[in-house]
Amino acid sequence: MSPITIQAARLASRQALRAPALQQQQMMFRRYASTHQAGDWGRIMKSRASCLLIFFPGMGLALGWPLIASKIMGA
Repeated sequence: MSPITIQAARLASRQALRAPALQQQQMMFRRYASTHQAGDWGRIMKSRASCLLIFFPGMGLALGWPLIASKIMGA
């Protein structure tokens, strides 16, 4: 390889490694909105309640199936 090709490859690899780091840095220092809005607590509580209605029975089924299977099998 010629020295120019090697230098171009180094530059390209350096830029490829630096691009995600710059993007991450921009996300870290994103500015917040200057206006303060009140929280919509009704919407938030409704969302959390619907998540809990799925989570607890689902986890009960996922963790309790061996007990249910043993009761069905009569062991």
